Formats: sequence, C-alpha cells, structure tokens
Amino acid sequence: MVASGPLQRLQQRLGLGLAAFLDHLPALLGGLLCLRLFELAHASTRMPVWNTFAGAAIFNDALSVLRYGWLLFLAVLPLTLVSRERARTVLLGLAWTCVICLSAALIQYQWVSGVMLGADLFAYSWQEVMTTVGGGFSVSTALALALLVSIAAVWLLLARMGREWWPRATPGLALIVLLASVLAFIFAPDHVRPDAVKSDEALASSLNKAAYFLDNNWAHLRNVSRAAPKAAAKEGTYWATWSGGDERYPFLHANRTPDTLGPLLNVQQQKPPHLVFIIVEGLGRSFSGPGARYGSFTPFLDSLAQRSLYWENFIAGQGRTFAVLPTVFASLPFGPNGYTALADGMEAHASLMQVLKRQGYATRFYTGSNLEFDNEGAYLRKAGVETLVSEKDFGAAYQRSNEWGYGDRELMEVALQHERQQQGKPSVSIIQTTSMHTPFTFQGKAAYMDKVPQRLDQLGIAAERRAPYTAQQEIFASILYADDALRHFFEQAATLPGYANTIFIITGDHRLPELPMDTRIERYHVPLIVFSPMLKAPRAIKSISSQFDITPSLLAMMANQYGLKTPAQVPWLGTGLDTEPEFRNLHAIPMKQTKTEMSDFISGIAYLAQGQLYTITDGMQAERADSDTALSEIRSQFAAFQSANSAFGRSGRLAPAETLEQLVAYHGAEATLRSVRLAAEPGAVAVQDSRATVTDGMIEVKAQLVNHGDFLSPPVSPLLVLTDAAGNELAEATGAAHAMQANAKRVISLRIDARKLPKGGYFVSLLPSNPDTGKPAGIGQYHMPVQR
Repeated sequence: MVASGPLQRLQQRLGLGLAAFLDHLPALLGGLLCLRLFELAHASTRMPVWNTFAGAAIFNDALSVLRYGWLLFLAVLPLTLVSRERARTVLLGLAWTCVICLSAALIQYQWVSGVMLGADLFAYSWQEVMTTVGGGFSVSTALALALLVSIAAVWLLLARMGREWWPRATPGLALIVLLASVLAFIFAPDHVRPDAVKSDEALASSLNKAAYFLDNNWAHLRNVSRAAPKAAAKEGTYWATWSGGDERYPFLHANRTPDTLGPLLNVQQQKPPHLVFIIVEGLGRSFSGPGARYGSFTPFLDSLAQRSLYWENFIAGQGRTFAVLPTVFASLPFGPNGYTALADGMEAHASLMQVLKRQGYATRFYTGSNLEFDNEGAYLRKAGVETLVSEKDFGAAYQRSNEWGYGDRELMEVALQHERQQQGKPSVSIIQTTSMHTPFTFQGKAAYMDKVPQRLDQLGIAAERRAPYTAQQEIFASILYADDALRHFFEQAATLPGYANTIFIITGDHRLPELPMDTRIERYHVPLIVFSPMLKAPRAIKSISSQFDITPSLLAMMANQYGLKTPAQVPWLGTGLDTEPEFRNLHAIPMKQTKTEMSDFISGIAYLAQGQLYTITDGMQAERADSDTALSEIRSQFAAFQSANSAFGRSGRLAPAETLEQLVAYHGAEATLRSVRLAAEPGAVAVQDSRATVTDGMIEVKAQLVNHGDFLSPPVSPLLVLTDAAGNELAEATGAAHAMQANAKRVISLRIDARKLPKGGYFVSLLPSNPDTGKPAGIGQYHMPVQR
C-alpha cells in the first residue's frame, strides 16, 4: 500500500497533465491552420491549389499532429504539470508560439532553397550554416505577417479557454488519444498524395514541413534507405561501373572509355590543349538555351552554343553544389554525404587534374567565395590542384557582393589577370561562379533589373504572362548579369596566349531552385557546352550524358589523340560523353539531391524518382510510366549502386594507391559507352511525345514509338485506352503490329469515339502492347487528362 500511493499520485498527475495538454492543443491547431491557409494562398500564385491538393495539405497537417502528438506531449510534459492554471496556460502558449515560429522558418527555407529541410541540416558545419544564413536567408514580409496572425490566433484561442464551448478532456480520453498517436506514428503513412499532384513543388506545398524534418532525420539516424532492398543488377552482356570484383574497392573497374570527342576536333599532335572549365552556379536548362521553359536569359551562352558542341539533355549529378567538383573532375561516387564530406578521409585519386599534372600540366582554380565551404579547398588539393585563388586573394581593388564573396564579373577579371601571367606549360584552369545564388546581389544590379523587361520584350513574353517574371525579377537579373560576365571573359580569353589550342567546358552545378520547377528532374537538367577554336563544326546533341562522363571522355581524348596516358583501373561512375545528335541514353546515372537524400536514378529512358517510375523524353520531360519489368530492373540497379556506395562510405577507399601510378596508353578496342544493361530492355520500345486532342467528341492521340534497344524488337501494337476518373476502362483502340529496328522511330496516331460519353474529365493511356495478348510490351505514357 505504501508503494502504491506515490504510484497512484504519479498516474493521476500524468493523466491530468495529458488532459491539460489536450485542452490546450486546439489553440496550436488553430495557429497551424492559419499558417497553412497562408502557405496555400502563396502557392496558388504559381499553381492550381484549391482544386488539387488544399484538402490533402490540411489533412497532412492533422495527420502530422496525430503522428507526433506523443512527442509533443513529452516535450511539454513539465509545463502541463504546473499546478496554477493561468501559469500553465501562459507557458503552453509560449511553447505553441515556438512551434509556430519553427514551422514558419521551415516553410521559408523551402521557399528559398527549393527543397524541404531534413537531415541535410546536420551534414553542414555550423560555419557553413551561418554562411548560408548570412548569404540571403530572410523571412518575407508576407510570411512575417502570416506568422503574427498565427501567433495571435494561438493566444486568442487560449484566452477563450474558459468558455463553455471549449472542449475539455478527461484523463481516460487523453490516454486513448495518446495511444492512438503512438499507433499512428508506427503504422500510419507519413502523408497522403492526391493523383493530381504531379510536380515536386506541388508535393512540397502539400506536406507538413515540421513532420518532414522529423521523419527525414529519424530515417537518417536509423540509416533507413528509401530504395528497394539490396538486389543484384541484371547486367546481361554489359558491365556495371559499381560491380568491381574487389569488395574493398566496390567501384574499381577497368577503364573502358571510348574517345568520342577526338573525331570532332582538329587535333594538333605536338601541343596538348589547355582546358578551361567554367562551373556556373545555378545554371539550368529551363532558362538557358533552345526550348527553355522560361525562355532563355543567357543570350551570350546561346550564341556560344551555336559555335560549340551543345548537349541539350545533360544531367548534373547533384541537386546542390556539394558534389559538383568530385562529379565533374573525377566521376566519383557520393558516399553517405558527398565525397568532400569525408574531409581528412579523402585520398588522392584519378581526377582529371591528378592524371594530367603527372604528365606536365599546370592546374589552377578560381572562385570569389570561401574555399572551405563544402570542403572544396581540401578536395581540390587532394585532386591535384596546385594554385588556388579565392576571396582572400582579391584585394582592395574589388568590392564584395554579399556574404558569399565576389561577383562573377570581378571573378572573371581576377581569373583573366592570373591567366595572362601564365605561359609555357599546358594547363587545366577551373572557374567556379556564385552570383546566381541567394541573395542575388552584385555590382550594378539596378541596371540588370532594368534589362529584365527588355529581355522579356525580346522573347515576346506577353504582358499577361509576366507576373512570374516580375515576382522573381532579381533572379532573372542575376542570370543576365552572369551571362554578361561570361561574355566579357570570352572576349578577353580570345587574346590570351594558347587560345587557339584551348578547349572550354561550361556547365551548371545544378539548376537554381528558387524558380518553380515542373518536375523533379528539372533540378538536375543543366547545359553542357564544349567550345574550342579546334572544333571541326558545331553540333547540337540530344543524346543524354551526365557530368560523370566529362573526365572519362576528356582523358580518353587526350590519350587517343595526344598520346597521353590514363589509369588502367578507375573508380569512375561515368562511361563517356555521347555525341550522337539524336535523342537516346546509353548511361545509368545516380543523382543525389542533397547531402543526405539520394532517391533519383536514370537507366536508359527509365527514371526512378522517390520510388516512382517515369520515362524521359527529349527535353528531359518526365512522364509517369507503368512497366513492372522496367521498374523491377531500375530498382535492382539502383539498389546495387546504393549497396556499393554504402560500402565505399564505410571504407572511404576508391582504389589502391599504385593505380594512380600505373598509367597506360589508350586501348580503343575495349572501349564502350554502355554500362549496365539498361532498365528499358528488353522492353525497349517506349511511347514518347504523346499529344491528346478532342474534336467533336473524337479523342485523337499522336505520339512516337521509339526502340531504344540495339536490337530488333518483337512485334508491338500501340494500344490506346480511355478511362474515367475512377480508372474504369471505357474504350480502347489498337494500331497495327510492327517489329522495330534498333533505334528506330515510328509516328502513330490512334482515335477513340467518345461522342456518346457524358461531358467531363477523362484519361487516356498509350502503351506498346503484345499483339497476341494485349499485355504491355514496353514503356507507355499513362493517365493523360482529356476533357470531353
């Protein structure tokens, strides 16, 4: 009896505390609802919200409170046990205010960065976080107003607690709710996603940012992968760059890169070329180059591209800057948080600079920023760069633009000044810009703000379509500024010694996230421009390659055309740049969006994004796909890559030290662009570029059937299926069966008579099918909306 007395009192206090928690919880819910309504109103200026995912967004907030209610209760438990009711209410009000403020900060972070904050926060040092915050993170005036309204709602509701209509909880009911919260955390999904939500931006707008932060960190701490369980890649007759035979070095394999660049150059045998790289911060294809979704705001780069090799469908290996140097200059795997996160664990490796420095090249790197951010300086030293020029080397003649450092024009001037002083040795020079980055401030900004409407006039953007450009005028001004800085650099570079024997390589580290994106893959879609006075002719290239392919291709060209040597064994992920003008993909490409998230993978024309299968078409358009064969294949390949990447992360070893010393001559007979057996095979026939129209009740779909395999396909028939919103099949039409030659294309057109159907919304799907069974025989495009 003596022991039970204190235990009973503890149970009673906990029950009363839990009841007090539930009594005060509606005030927090009211504040969160105000914040959510504002977030939806903000999103509605860029996309349809109220008829697509507003309900789901509010439901996700409620689900998040239910799933994490137990944790919130534990966090405020001491406050709920305060005996005086007025003091308890004030303390819980302060706690709810903190929750509202943190939620608003997470919303602002997603608006600024283009991604939601998760475990990525802890992959950066405190100094890097402060640099990021100082570099332009600020709360918008509208969000600050919404925050004040939400906080006011919390305190107003708390002030009304004494009214009869205010819900009151009993300890028994409170215990049931607590149990329900724990069960929801264990068994309930973390969110719902309506079918109407297609883009990453729409998905992010529908999710609860605080719950995502907790879920992502919880998964990271438990080292939970979102990919499929480990499985062996089905390689067929092809090899995988991540299936080396030595478990200590999971990426080590024979160098099999072909020379695809050499045939396009007028080679000067006795003079190895200078290489100049320009890594442009945030440069994406959606606002640069032909067919840019926003229209092109890089007129100089466009003119340069017309004299260059220009890859229209090019992929960055990362969604942020952290991995661009190891990806471009060494084709390296990521490890858990990007290769540079290994810090002191980084080892000398077969980078472009290391291999060429050992054969007489000078190596230089220029940036207007801090070399210690993302461990860039430490990486470059390991990669073999001799001369490092950063913000500390600019001097009093130049003025900083912001916390990130100096603007692109100043950077180009400093780089040109150093390059004019160089002579004799061939060199690799790298310039990394920063101006196309928050806070988008630079010298002469006002003049470039005025140039934005002028560029809109040149692009023919009508007045009624200019609101998104006006809202983001600072960003478009920074793009025009960066483009002009590049114009200045190339005008002056033409006067440098050795210009006639120089190859310039320009790409973006990733697509800047502040401009809304249609699809997830848009974050990785950047241009690649290879310009040189040695080019035989310009070429527009639609075939897909990635930044992983740059170093392998350049070293293969140097070895084949100039007699230099390359390592016989390499840990490279890339297999070489594809210079085929027509659209195709012979690569398997992993992509890491942030330091802690890697859920994107391309294999052939199949694209896996957070577990969902898409097909890729020209322009890097991603369409939802439904192919069990391709989905199983790409998941297997991605799991094999993740397994090798995890093994590398544990060991930090890329290759035995002696492999860097054992350089060999080019062996073209063994070279191939192809890596793994691509996920689209053997169902290599895919539907591309579908367009649905409705005329007088007749639904017509035009598209292309493309055989992406290097073999004759089995006979396939195009199958058009009409369904209602519930997925019920209403009608279908079938085209003639044909076997397709390797890499062949076929234009098709199918029609369905829908005149007897009620007016309303329907969906059509077009897929390659087996003419005997009607089952899918390739990758189709599904659920395209049509209006009867």
